[in-house]
Amino acid sequence: MDVERKPITYNLKKSVRRRLVAGLLVVLPVFVTFFVIKFVFNLLGGILSPVVRKTLILMGYVPGHFRFDDFIITSFALILTFVLLYFIGVFATNVIGKFMLNFFEGVLHKTPIINNIYKSSKKLIELVSLPGRKAFKRVVIVEFPRAGMKVISFVTGGIKCNDGAELTSVFIPTTPNPTSGFLIYLPEKDIVETNMTIEEGMKLIVSGSILVPEEIEFSRKGRQGS
Repeated sequence: MDVERKPITYNLKKSVRRRLVAGLLVVLPVFVTFFVIKFVFNLLGGILSPVVRKTLILMGYVPGHFRFDDFIITSFALILTFVLLYFIGVFATNVIGKFMLNFFEGVLHKTPIINNIYKSSKKLIELVSLPGRKAFKRVVIVEFPRAGMKVISFVTGGIKCNDGAELTSVFIPTTPNPTSGFLIYLPEKDIVETNMTIEEGMKLIVSGSILVPEEIEFSRKGRQGS
């Protein structure tokens, strides 16, 4: 039986499409990285850019309307922002700074609405930025939102009930934005362990299961008191 030969145009289109996709996979992450860095640069530098611009004007230098001037001003403002953050950190860690910070937080805690916003934002920043605290302890699989459906989730801690039973707190993040999700409490026997690291689990969630480890091991240990 003769093997049916596909037209040359088909193979050409397939080859062109494959190379275009390969090029896109190379260029797209570079562009995303560039725009993220540009956004952070303009965000942090833009805070003190008016101050730097007015200071230069007072010193006799009048910035033009060129992009180069804006870049220099934003760069100085960015450096100044980091310097100020450093000295604020130094001030906040000494005795006087801690006293004033506690007083300021006390005022915020007594202010309606602002109290909730400040507490929530502070806890979120502490969980994300402080290396000494690990918000997520293990990557596990649980049944959610009904029996038979399984989701990747993260163990965050546990609670002890009045009857002596211990429940494990499990955070179920949403895809591709893992900053929101659901918090549920389960006994350990209902939790399936995985061998994934926190980084691997987070990559899986953010990528929508595109970035999956080569091998994932599952086990139901049924540990108590963890």
